[in-house]
Amino acid sequence: MSEMSDKPMGYDEPEHFERQHGVWARGLFMLLFVIFFSIAETILAVLALIQFLFILFTKEKNAFLVSFGKDLARWMHDVALFQTGSSEEKPFPWKGWGE
Repeated sequence: MSEMSDKPMGYDEPEHFERQHGVWARGLFMLLFVIFFSIAETILAVLALIQFLFILFTKEKNAFLVSFGKDLARWMHDVALFQTGSSEEKPFPWKGWGE
């Protein structure tokens, strides 16, 4: 007589643990990126105000702010892709800044 297992059919304990661990790790990264994204929004607002004042008084854009703004926008885009599951690649600091 064969014993019936309480485990669901196709359940493989090590694989299941790995998959569950991966889901919880992703959840932790998602939570961290929510916090980082909020900080980035504040930085973006400050940069926009500074750039406006720079243009207002010098009649030119600040090249550093333009460059940094592009990199920040790329980072925010990468975070949005990771957060929505469109990408498995974690943004900076897990990959280079501005990549």
